[in-house]
Amino acid sequence: MAQPSGSGVIVGRFQVHALNAAHDRLFKKVWLKHKHLYVVLCSNPAPGIHNPLPWELRRLQFLQKYNDRITVLEMPDLPDDRIWSQELDRRILELRPPRPIVLYGTPDRFVSLYSGQFPAKPLEVPLAEAQEATEKLGGILSLEDFCAGMVYATARRYPTVYPTVDIALFSNDFRYVLLARKPNETGLRFPGGFADPQQDESFEDAALRELVEECGDIEVDELVYIGSCQIDDWRYRYSPDTIMSHLYAANMLSGDIRPGDDIVEALWYEMRQLKETDFTYEHRPLFEMIKPYWEEQIETFQQGDSTQQ
Repeated sequence: MAQPSGSGVIVGRFQVHALNAAHDRLFKKVWLKHKHLYVVLCSNPAPGIHNPLPWELRRLQFLQKYNDRITVLEMPDLPDDRIWSQELDRRILELRPPRPIVLYGTPDRFVSLYSGQFPAKPLEVPLAEAQEATEKLGGILSLEDFCAGMVYATARRYPTVYPTVDIALFSNDFRYVLLARKPNETGLRFPGGFADPQQDESFEDAALRELVEECGDIEVDELVYIGSCQIDDWRYRYSPDTIMSHLYAANMLSGDIRPGDDIVEALWYEMRQLKETDFTYEHRPLFEMIKPYWEEQIETFQQGDSTQQ
């Protein structure tokens, strides 16, 4: 039998209120092959039925049961599997694990999606066995009891609609529209975000607040309501919850554009040159919604301009 060598990295969510014997057997399988064991806990910024426990609590579960025998790190979800794979590799290498490095995970949710530099091998875990402790909520103390309560409470929530606002800000002649780009994204998006019940008295207030937070101290003319639609946001793709976005349009009057908040780039783009595939998947319906309004406005502006000439 070959001697254990290098590092085994298990990538998963471990969304259970207690690590049990099934997890012990899973880790022992990897320990038989590798001297060092790392666990990557995938996290999602949107809690839901499939992601009830935050990363910090799951890290404490591992620390409480395995002490320093297992090194645990976080890997947030990202909308692009390729970029996610690159970021996963970067976080692993940052820890300088002994080589060779082999990654393990479920065949459908990890191995088939991972495109990084390390070999990735499937690791089958009997789901019923791994979740056995989750079904027994009685007689649990301390951290386990707390995590059990979070799993139970999250699973019993009614489906939630999260209201967001987005704004299409045009130049005065309607030739250009201001678009933003977030870290680890290649597509464009309209400035916007979640409505905040503690800050916003209306969706219009929320749209103006998000515009300033993401694109700088900008003054606009009157907001025009375009419409609303459900957004197929990647964070809620496997959840009964959804996002409902309210789209507005306006013209810029004055101000300096500078990316802020979670935006790395805010630039003017010529509206006539844009196509649906230039946008992130989530904002493509918004682009289709704004096009009829823009076509009407640009035609009106050009007719008025030709009349003056």
